[in-house]
Amino acid sequence: MGIFNLFGKRTPRVEVLTPVEYTVKIQYPSVLEYTMTVSRMKVEDDHQIFFQFDRGEVMVNGDAASDYLAADLAAQCGQVLYPLQVSVATGGSITGIFNHPEILKRWTEKEPRLQEYFAGPGATEYISATGKALQDEGAVLRALQQDLFLTCWCNLATGGKRTAYQLVPFREPVPYEHDIQFTVNKLTKMIDTITAEWHFEQDGSPRRTQLTAVCNPIKATVV
Repeated sequence: MGIFNLFGKRTPRVEVLTPVEYTVKIQYPSVLEYTMTVSRMKVEDDHQIFFQFDRGEVMVNGDAASDYLAADLAAQCGQVLYPLQVSVATGGSITGIFNHPEILKRWTEKEPRLQEYFAGPGATEYISATGKALQDEGAVLRALQQDLFLTCWCNLATGGKRTAYQLVPFREPVPYEHDIQFTVNKLTKMIDTITAEWHFEQDGSPRRTQLTAVCNPIKATVV
């Protein structure tokens, strides 16, 4: 069908601009660390704000997620989202998933390998539930809206006024008392560093979540 879909409408041209890469660390209760590449996007005839995110390998408490069976399964299921292309409102909220059809295609290709590699009823149930959730674009969007790095980065990048973040799944968002600290790179006009810390209570006990994201140096191009 070339660049035309079934209804004869041409697929808009998409330009992914120069990426910047961050080392992201989230502490609560385990320490998760990964790289995240972020690019601005231009979509033909669409004046919304678009970004592309691409996540690297996830480390758990300094070890590769693949060293832990449950963490490896979760990481591999979650990795199918990336590269992730989203639209963002001027207030910083993630409002849509631009490449949802591509995510579904990746899942169709990856699910059989996951079912083969991860044995046991618990793993099978988790993989099946992930597949069902991915089919529902609204459910995927709600999950992204709870991702701490994605929501924090998009809010800061667009000058949003977000006052609370989802720190614990299925619980009320937690407000922060102090401004999140961040810097912007004068050359790339992208966020350079983020430092944030939230204090809250869970089940009657004090808890703390920390987020840091540091932009890695731009790699020199090899000619």
